[in-house]
Amino acid sequence: MNTKLSLFDGITPEEYNRMMVCFQAAEKSFSTDETVCFYADHPDRIGYLLEGEAAIIRTHLDGRQTILEYLKTGDVFGSALSALSPNGDSLQVICTKSCKIQFIDYAHLIRRCPNACSFHSLLVSNALQLISRKAIALGEHLEILSQRTTKEKLLCYFEKLAQEQHSDSFTLPFSLSTLADYLSVDRSAMMRELKKLKAEGIVKSERKTFTLVEYRQN
Repeated sequence: MNTKLSLFDGITPEEYNRMMVCFQAAEKSFSTDETVCFYADHPDRIGYLLEGEAAIIRTHLDGRQTILEYLKTGDVFGSALSALSPNGDSLQVICTKSCKIQFIDYAHLIRRCPNACSFHSLLVSNALQLISRKAIALGEHLEILSQRTTKEKLLCYFEKLAQEQHSDSFTLPFSLSTLADYLSVDRSAMMRELKKLKAEGIVKSERKTFTLVEYRQN
């Protein structure tokens, strides 16, 4: 279990088991690259990532794909928790690393159950904090996407990773191909910019590990 806030922080294993029975929760495993769900198909269901990694992907009407959010163990997702509007596009969750997910109907989350479980209020509080953090993460992603050039997008994202990992060296959470989708740029153009950044001595890299030579921690 990582140290970041979890949906079930402060809830004991016994309380968790009781809650899952009360919520009629369903647990399911997915393989890498398998589609977990389409938002449009399950508008009233949320998912809690018990293990593994996944990504929320928007498929535009012209076929382009953009990674909107990268999900790790402990993250939650779902149309009911999202401020994202498809606007005719398709939103789906794809498993990027073998994962196990707990599905809960949103109505169970926001409505007190007949048993009046004392820990339900804590669950709702945790959920609200997670939603707030998701909004912040979305804002940071939009800041990256607002950069004018591929080079600026790369450096903006690299600086955020360096700040998160408190080091001038950091590891990408996904492949370079996936990074291009996350930045919403052409992969070939992105690879050219990465070569230029390395040639200029701005970054160093070894596989998925990068180092900002001129690291600026704010």
